[in-house]
Amino acid sequence: MTLSDDALATALLVSRLAADGVDPLKASEFWPLADSPGGMLGSSVDQLVALGLDHVLAERVARLLDRAVGLAFELERYSEAGIATVTVHDEGYPTRLRERLHDKAPPLLHVAGAVDLLSVAGVGIVGSRGVSEEGAEVARQVAEKAASTDLPVVSGGARGVDQLAMTAAHGVGGCVTGVLADSLMRTVSNAATRKAVLGGDTVLCTPYGPEAPFSVGTAMGRNKLIYALSTLTVVIASDEGTGGTWAGAIEALRGGFGRVAVWRGSGEGPGNAPLARRGATPLERVESIDELLAQPDQMVPAPPEPTQQALSFG
Repeated sequence: MTLSDDALATALLVSRLAADGVDPLKASEFWPLADSPGGMLGSSVDQLVALGLDHVLAERVARLLDRAVGLAFELERYSEAGIATVTVHDEGYPTRLRERLHDKAPPLLHVAGAVDLLSVAGVGIVGSRGVSEEGAEVARQVAEKAASTDLPVVSGGARGVDQLAMTAAHGVGGCVTGVLADSLMRTVSNAATRKAVLGGDTVLCTPYGPEAPFSVGTAMGRNKLIYALSTLTVVIASDEGTGGTWAGAIEALRGGFGRVAVWRGSGEGPGNAPLARRGATPLERVESIDELLAQPDQMVPAPPEPTQQALSFG
């Protein structure tokens, strides 16, 4: 695969592939350098210092940029497996991530499938793995409603609500965007998943290495991408005060990453009502999604924190 100088430099600076013991730049460290990182390729430490980097960072950047051969080998291996690398300097990078997440946006994504779907704002559907059958049915209905409006379902690919929603969307001919916190390489090796990816109606992506295993940290980090890639995200069922669904929704509400709706009806979780008090829009009928989708697709400022009494966990 061929990368532009800026895309190559971005990958070298932020990817953990072939890192050779050097800590890649965090997103917040990369973005101040993001305008034309390709201009730093081949630069010495002194030249990087002359560009304004402090000496410690300059040494780190120089070492990261000096691993092009090893990184190219890894990226080519993944490319042969059907996994592309998309940086902020590539046409397929979803600009919504930068617009909504600012310096929390990942500069690089590993992607399998229809890359162009990443730039189509979808309907996010999230929820607990141990969702009830009533909640599972709501997840299916919301996914089918999204598909009927030609919007992709955006979810995380995990067991429970994520997989139920993605399967339901596929079942009615809809499109799916999956943001994974688990190994993308292993996921696309599954025959059914590979067929969906090759079918042109599915894209799977991860901001982590294509073979990075699942962890609580990767799950927490990918949650914000679901909200940012969606015009509206519906929380089907959440625990209260704990768990990835709760934490992701709270982070999205506080950060203004995107509009958040929460299911208020049969199958909801104990955290759904508290999320509504935190600023999520209550959704009592699946049909009401049409009204929410008709509203402007814009970030809403985070609401003020509720009083301690409202936060009582009882």
